[in-house]
Amino acid sequence: MACVMACAPAVAAQARGHGPTDAAMDAILTHGESHPLAAIAAVRMHEGRIAYSYYGGFARRTEHGEVGDVPAGPDTLFRIASISKLVTTIGLMELVEQGRISLDGDISDYLGFRVRNPDFPDAPITVRMLLNHTSTLADANGYTLPPDHKVAELFGPDRKPGDAGYHFAHGAGHRPGTWFEYSNLGFGLIGTIIERVSGERFDRYQQAHVLTPLGIDGGYNVTELRHPERLATLYTDSSTGYAAQVDTLPPRGWPAQLVSRYTVGSNGTIFSPQGGLRVSIAGLARLARFMQQGGTLEGTRLLSARSIHLMETPTWQYDGHDGSCPYPIASYGLGMIQLTGGKDPDGRPTAPYRGYHGHLRGHLGDAYGLHSGFWYDTANGDAFVFAADGYPDDDSATPGAYSSFTRVEEQIFTTLAGAAR
Repeated sequence: MACVMACAPAVAAQARGHGPTDAAMDAILTHGESHPLAAIAAVRMHEGRIAYSYYGGFARRTEHGEVGDVPAGPDTLFRIASISKLVTTIGLMELVEQGRISLDGDISDYLGFRVRNPDFPDAPITVRMLLNHTSTLADANGYTLPPDHKVAELFGPDRKPGDAGYHFAHGAGHRPGTWFEYSNLGFGLIGTIIERVSGERFDRYQQAHVLTPLGIDGGYNVTELRHPERLATLYTDSSTGYAAQVDTLPPRGWPAQLVSRYTVGSNGTIFSPQGGLRVSIAGLARLARFMQQGGTLEGTRLLSARSIHLMETPTWQYDGHDGSCPYPIASYGLGMIQLTGGKDPDGRPTAPYRGYHGHLRGHLGDAYGLHSGFWYDTANGDAFVFAADGYPDDDSATPGAYSSFTRVEEQIFTTLAGAAR
């Protein structure tokens, strides 16, 4: 899928009217890394309204007879990475409200096979532990399987401690529920649970029960997008140019014949509940309003205010010795991060910009050369929503000056923070 393309100056921002802010965003796009980024799409909300927006760079390089690069815009669909977890959690919480799932229920009862960390065979792993990354599940050498496999295979007797494919934390003495270790696999199991309880395929469940009711374009299945022409290709950047990673056109997913034979409830990893959502920045701005308004948007209520509060409320907070994470995470609820400003396990403040004393909640994303952010504050209607594509490959992004965010993310946060003043 990868194709190497020569680096070129990024396309200028489409939205204008904030001269100094636009100039600062242009500079991040052009100079944020050793080469220009492919694209930045960003929105700053204040008092529940869009106060500033910026769209610069390209969604795709010229392909199949197109003339010129396809510019990034409000409706460009980015594979938004781990922000997907928050949206997956909304779908799950609908089933919790219906009384069909208990947050403290043993996941074995929902999955139809036994899941226990062999180091703690008497300790049930609960749905809540999957949502807050305290399950002791490990991503190991991969956390997705093709449609003709069952997710139970990841926990078979052939998986032994020390093997690359062993999916439990082992030997550290961390009982489930007591230690934070970021796990994408946990959300693959959440997707499987949603399927088994609802009887619907995960991607279609999320479309019918979350995205469509909220008027948000996009989806978890790249081959069934309503507007595939809006899709952004994600690129990594190196000295030899931009290399396409995912979402080239025409969209490519699992082979249709495999998906057609898929047994619902057997393997929810296939549509990447942890990171496979394609959504626009405009769509995420709508999602921010939904969260700020306590589970309702334009007369449509999907969740109670209590459920939103449960998602937002920390269920794990770093105390200096109860977790490990490479991201700026020191407090986590149900599928959601709270940027408290406190120090993360790397000893750096979870502060998106200098002087931060806010109460932003949401999630970050990092995959395939894209870094994304979805952060909101209910009290003042603020939100910071962005996608930055074309990061360097091999995890060589420039680190931040004061946090575990990258330098580009810090610069975007800082610029957007000033846009509503």
